[in-house]
Amino acid sequence: MTLLRDLTIPRMGSVENARLVSWRVAEGARFVADAVLCDVETDKTLTEVEADGDGILARQLAAEGDELKVGDLIGLVADSGSSLDAITEALRAREYAAGRSVPAEPDTSARSVDAAQPATTGDASRAAEPTSAAAKLSPYARRLARERGVELSTTRGTGPGGRITGDDVLQTSVDAATVSGAAAGSELPGYDGIPVDREAHSTRRRAIARRLAESARTAPHLTADMQVDMTALLAARQRSKTSQSSPVSMLGYIAHATAQLLKRHPKLNAAFTDSHLLRWQVVNLGIAVDTPEGLVVPVIRGAEDLSLAQVSSAIGDLATRGRAGTLRSAELEGGTFTISNPGSLGPVLRAEAILNPPQVALLGLPAMIHAPVAVETSPQQFAVEVRPLLRPSLTFDHRALDGGDVIRFLNDFKAMLEAL
Repeated sequence: MTLLRDLTIPRMGSVENARLVSWRVAEGARFVADAVLCDVETDKTLTEVEADGDGILARQLAAEGDELKVGDLIGLVADSGSSLDAITEALRAREYAAGRSVPAEPDTSARSVDAAQPATTGDASRAAEPTSAAAKLSPYARRLARERGVELSTTRGTGPGGRITGDDVLQTSVDAATVSGAAAGSELPGYDGIPVDREAHSTRRRAIARRLAESARTAPHLTADMQVDMTALLAARQRSKTSQSSPVSMLGYIAHATAQLLKRHPKLNAAFTDSHLLRWQVVNLGIAVDTPEGLVVPVIRGAEDLSLAQVSSAIGDLATRGRAGTLRSAELEGGTFTISNPGSLGPVLRAEAILNPPQVALLGLPAMIHAPVAVETSPQQFAVEVRPLLRPSLTFDHRALDGGDVIRFLNDFKAMLEAL
């Protein structure tokens, strides 16, 4: 008899939650090793789930849009040489063993699996559709229905083949609350009857909210600012424009300097635990990237060993792929220090930020401005000149660091950038 293998949400570093965005392979379709079976959105990026061998997608057990956990069952896979009849029989046996009702006979008009033609798209033939409610329910929807006391017999499925999704369960729950007298928007006292548009939180937004709230509750945040004259850096950047095919960005100069300085100030390149300060021996530099779906922080690994040009190129590549949603999960793990650059979006005058746990420090970059400053022309003699100025903000965990550690870093940061 054909054996069915479980297809689950794979483990991806520290990721816990995921949402099934789209299936790339239809039920009954053949696929080959390394083919993309589906797209999954995690709290960090969009990930392609690839096949670990040849096979046939016997059954989709999760619908597009379903909210899931790592390890949740999303499908069943059969051996590549299996016939449609064998797959149907294996599905019947599995459902019977699980205490489910046996599905009706398959539609004999459905095209049998073509062993000669691998299929990876939605126009392939489908295996027999289940008719039991349990077979048409994703793991997340089942858990959500149990938590909210939703009666599945009253829930209309909007997923493929009438499958009940998590959104369907939530809608049934909301409808029930409305019938019982809970008005839309009444979850906020005093706002009953006010028209409202609801936008469901994405997996990424929920993760951002959870992590930042935890960071704010756990770590006592302090921020120190220091003014840096950017004249030398702008001149260096202008030289790079004329001497290199790929000019170095301003953020590239700052990130490269930061990586070099963290080797001299290892307490800032660290994590705090109740018993130890973990000073990392490498600088994995996180660069915050604003995307339409929310903030992501891809990581430049071993940044302390990269050249200025390599750091600048890596930033450009990660930012482009971050906005396109094509970063790999591994590129979002293991950061030891983060740079946030809100000044690139507008004339932000201060860049105080919440720490990216478990890191103990974060460098925020506001917009560079031109302003009059007193410039020493000779000992004790000054003139007023307009200079390009940057006022970086270094936010730190006061459990791990004192002000002196941070100010010494900023002193060296200022000296390095002003001496380029």
